Amino acid sequence: MVRSLSVSSSRRRVVTLMLRLALLAGGTAAITPHTSNAQSLRAKRTLTVGVAPGCANVAARPANARRDIAEARRLSAAGQEAALTGDQKAARDAFAKAADLNPVDDRIAYDLGRAHEELDDSTSAIREYCRYLTLSPAGPEAGDVRARLQQLVPKAAAQTAQDLLAKFRLGLFLYDSARYDAAERAFDEVVQKAPLASEGYFNRGLMRAAVGSRAEALKDFEAYLAAVPAAEDRAEVTRTITVLRRPVYGPGSAFIRGIVPGFGQFYTGRPVRGVFVLAGVATAAGLAVLQTTTTKQIAYVDPNGIPAPYIQEFTERKYLVPGVATAAGLTVVAALEAVIFARKSTRGAAVLPTGRVSSISGVIQNFGLRVTPTLLPNATTGLRVSAKF
Repeated sequence: MVRSLSVSSSRRRVVTLMLRLALLAGGTAAITPHTSNAQSLRAKRTLTVGVAPGCANVAARPANARRDIAEARRLSAAGQEAALTGDQKAARDAFAKAADLNPVDDRIAYDLGRAHEELDDSTSAIREYCRYLTLSPAGPEAGDVRARLQQLVPKAAAQTAQDLLAKFRLGLFLYDSARYDAAERAFDEVVQKAPLASEGYFNRGLMRAAVGSRAEALKDFEAYLAAVPAAEDRAEVTRTITVLRRPVYGPGSAFIRGIVPGFGQFYTGRPVRGVFVLAGVATAAGLAVLQTTTTKQIAYVDPNGIPAPYIQEFTERKYLVPGVATAAGLTVVAALEAVIFARKSTRGAAVLPTGRVSSISGVIQNFGLRVTPTLLPNATTGLRVSAKF
């Protein structure tokens, strides 16, 4: 029998505590809630691995600083004449020179691709056909070019393109399922196999930010902007980069380090304040152990009834209680202050849209518990706990 229980955000801390106690008993799970954000970036849904299968790693011909359109037209006409007479080498050379003089002319790219194909230079033909589709994806020769590419591109390359697209879709599925750690690995493969696809960098950066790898996410977003200088979402990504450059501290880590006086402030990047806290606690502790010696006259009568008072010295720690109390109080206050500072650093630091839960993985096998993220009707996040009993 399986029963499910939805836990709202207000009760998440209690559930998390229970799960951590279960972990101590032998379970395995990783819980990282995500509740706020300022950027609202969403994963890219379309992978641009090339204008056609086989074009993923084909770089565009760089635009030549020297451009002579009139000469390019003359050379193109000469190339067409040579092609009609069957002199494909002369045609190829003429079209190649024309492409250097006018690299944005799609017709020259098509003619040069045909000349390379006639000379059985498949690699060069693929490159020029891909350049044609880049310049004119809906041009008059686009259908013919795609048909020729299907014949020229090796089967293995075409299958690689399909596998790459499948991996990209898998990453999106994992992203939609809030399994960001697994999605990061999927998008990492996309980046490795298609380094010219900007969407791979963007999505991997999004996943890395979700799992807390902010420095790596920053590099991915910078790579995305470098690959797409005129991106429509450039302003949003730039703001996200600014957020990722801000230091973010974990409240839990700040509290744990704060147990040692001043270390919470050192952790949150405020060493001067940490030194003051450490010095204050050390001073209070020093007063607590400080010994003072006092003398007191003790009244005494000897056995013969003669008064014989004497002086006796007493050693005591007059400031033990207030010193210990001050040191302990200062330590607790400093630890709480570090936690508050750490919490402030996390505000607006998330990159994913509000309402998502970052990464919850694992099953507490010993107890038959399963934890999955959920979005409640009131738009708050929660944890769904399922148990078999």
